Amino acid sequence: MARQAGVYPKEPVRILYRYLTGQMMAATAGAVAVLSLIIVLGNAFKQIFELLVNDELPISLIFKMVGLLIPQALTFTMPWGILVAALIVFGRMSQDLELQAIRAAGIGLVPLVAPVILFGLFLSAVCFYNNAVVVPMTLQKFKSVLLDIGRDNPAFLIRAGEAMDRFPGYRIYIGKKNGTDLSDINIWELDPNGVPRRNIRAEKGSLSADLDDLSLTITLQKARQEERGENAADLNGIRAGLSADQLPLKISLRSFLNPDDMKDIRIAGLGDLTNRILSPVEGYVDPKQMYPMLTEMQKRISFALAPFTLLLVGIPLGIRVQRKETSVGVVISFFLVMAYYALILLAEGLKNRGGAYPELIVWMPNLLLQGYGFFLLWRANFQQS
Repeated sequence: MARQAGVYPKEPVRILYRYLTGQMMAATAGAVAVLSLIIVLGNAFKQIFELLVNDELPISLIFKMVGLLIPQALTFTMPWGILVAALIVFGRMSQDLELQAIRAAGIGLVPLVAPVILFGLFLSAVCFYNNAVVVPMTLQKFKSVLLDIGRDNPAFLIRAGEAMDRFPGYRIYIGKKNGTDLSDINIWELDPNGVPRRNIRAEKGSLSADLDDLSLTITLQKARQEERGENAADLNGIRAGLSADQLPLKISLRSFLNPDDMKDIRIAGLGDLTNRILSPVEGYVDPKQMYPMLTEMQKRISFALAPFTLLLVGIPLGIRVQRKETSVGVVISFFLVMAYYALILLAEGLKNRGGAYPELIVWMPNLLLQGYGFFLLWRANFQQS
């Protein structure tokens, strides 16, 4: 008996769906894991080890801080991972003529990719929860860990054996450090252009911190100072300055350990942002932050749709990419992701300009790429008909 058009045997189709969905899930998980590892190793470790001294903190605490930054990396790697997975899975199926065989069995492209589209929507839901709840919560915990370390160990920002220029207005070199005790200290006070104006040296010193004032005090023992003349580049103008048996030098830590950063909209939960917008509390929300808050809220929702959006583009692109063109496909995927996030960054840059409607610009990547993806799917389905 001839099979009616558009009616497929249920069991073989279910097997095909399970196979295709399993392939996409495995490829996505692998791509997300690799991309997240690259981002965490390249960025998270940099953020941590620029601030922390390895041998003064338990390795468990370092791993905890790295773990707290993983959800932020997933914001970018989940959409990119599903795009890479679509390129790999559908590119391989196209190259091995599996798609042609499926088409010969009477199954069209749109019914074939339906479970994959559902998987993309599921991943978008995961991204939404990650962006709205998990990322703000983990970033708040990360900042809290920094504050706790500063409270318990005021020396955690000071490294020994290297010149540090992370403190505005100073360049500091500490030869050795044992807890809060310092030795072989050289401190250069800089002018607004970063040119040294004064050098302070001491053989010994100690550290203390005031978290209420957000400051770090280096108390120098038997300090000696050298002053430079009007022309800082003229070494002949250097003259001896004052000496002191004990000289406290106070350095602001506000750029590192500001508790007010907990109110930063970038680490506020989506529910908190919504409450601030709908029910602003005087003194807690700056009216100038209304547009940035709207942009931040819309950006998180828009980001959540990134897996679905990039999947729509990745499926037809993967079908068209031949094995010999794999590197070209990967490059194209890279530029697609960069184009997507470039438009998001454009909105981020305009977040303080309400007239530019940055809260609407954040939706442009999804609208443009989804339209492009549906067009490519239609064309791919038409070409296989």
